[in-house]
Amino acid sequence: MSDSFAINNYRFEEIKSKYLVTTDHGSFVFLNKNDFNLLRDEKIKENSKLFKLLEEKGVVITESNENKIIEEFRNKNSFLFQGTSLHIVIPTLRCNMKCVYCHASSRPINSRGFDMDKNTAKKTVDFIFQSPSKAITIEFQGGEPLLNFEIIKFVVDYANKLNKKHKKNLLFTVVTNLSLMDNKKLKFLMDNNVGICTSLDGPEKLHDRNRKLLGKSNYSYIVKWVSTINKEYRKRKISRKLGALITITKESLKYPKEIVDEYVKLGFDDIHLRFLNNLGDARPVWDSISYSSGDFIGFWKKAVDYIIGLNKKGKKIKERMATIMLKKAFNKRDPGYLDLRSPCGAAIGQLAYNYNGDIYTCDEARMIGEDLFKIGNVKNDKYKDVLTSNQVCSIISASTNEVYICDSCAFKPYCGVCPVCNYAEQGSIIGKISETDRCGIFKAQFDYIFGELQDKKTKDILIKWTKHHV
Repeated sequence: MSDSFAINNYRFEEIKSKYLVTTDHGSFVFLNKNDFNLLRDEKIKENSKLFKLLEEKGVVITESNENKIIEEFRNKNSFLFQGTSLHIVIPTLRCNMKCVYCHASSRPINSRGFDMDKNTAKKTVDFIFQSPSKAITIEFQGGEPLLNFEIIKFVVDYANKLNKKHKKNLLFTVVTNLSLMDNKKLKFLMDNNVGICTSLDGPEKLHDRNRKLLGKSNYSYIVKWVSTINKEYRKRKISRKLGALITITKESLKYPKEIVDEYVKLGFDDIHLRFLNNLGDARPVWDSISYSSGDFIGFWKKAVDYIIGLNKKGKKIKERMATIMLKKAFNKRDPGYLDLRSPCGAAIGQLAYNYNGDIYTCDEARMIGEDLFKIGNVKNDKYKDVLTSNQVCSIISASTNEVYICDSCAFKPYCGVCPVCNYAEQGSIIGKISETDRCGIFKAQFDYIFGELQDKKTKDILIKWTKHHV
């Protein structure tokens, strides 16, 4: 080994006919067996073709690339120094639907005592603006947030007023089942640049089976408002579209092609095939709606294979989780998906504010049904005190993948752990990571993606996915 260079810390995984080699700063390279053996045995000859490739990727460190490696590592972890940017506000826990997997443990529509009032809303916005982040996104979740639309209007108006002083990059979005949407509400949302996202679980029969609107078909509302909202965006010359989320149940596994076709038919250009979490109202019926990690991956691969096939025919649609993973590998900067980074988004990236002002480390944290992840209340606490508390520091520490079992994994630079999901699955925020379904699913997804990158035509398609906003 020459004194003029050093081998960087790396991890590897054999995928198909190649060895995937990754570094802590997020770089990766594929090597054939002979070149990998030269790296492993530290027999790389300076100025060889292999040496230049490994120097370019930062697998070997020289005077000419060490500053670049440091910069890429800093960029990859820049989210650690920004402050909380995503703020989930719950205007109400009430809902007019009864989804089979409801993670939020929503309350019936006629329930009392589950709506946010204006005083709590004001204190919530005041708390949010204590974050040092230059970018603030306020996202309305539920329950069904449109059931308390007056509070949505109040929060948007008050936040905009405060922002005249703070001058942050302020965004709003609302996640709604659309059944209570009307032209008056839509006008307010459009006039105030509030992004709109809904849930679509696939074709009508599957969607209405998973997402039950009391006495009616929710699917019909989705179809109506997808068209109306996207027409309004075009009319106003706004480039965005209505967003949609899907949750995969055991029943969904039968329909990978049909689900994708439904998204294409309704004009969506991406689909996020999300696996179930054992949270909220999903817990009592878990055995009837859940599946093994292997069954989910079989479904996911069929769906992504089909999506790639559609791309080869000129259809523009991408799978969002694959896109996020690809962006983490190619762009060397965190794409802002809080579930898949280390430490995860708990508190430092996201906070959730329940209808009564209780603060949680993330939206999923309020769905446990316990106060383990409750870290304060907007009526009594300050942002700085909450974020520096021993409780929050402990949860953040538990959300890193700096553990022995992760250290041998080639996908570590792109992955993350979730203390909420660990607790839901194993009863401890510090989980046995390799035994979790989440770990098994993520590893299989990374393995699939890096395997597909070895095919030139498919690689060109996947790289295009990274060029668009997720």
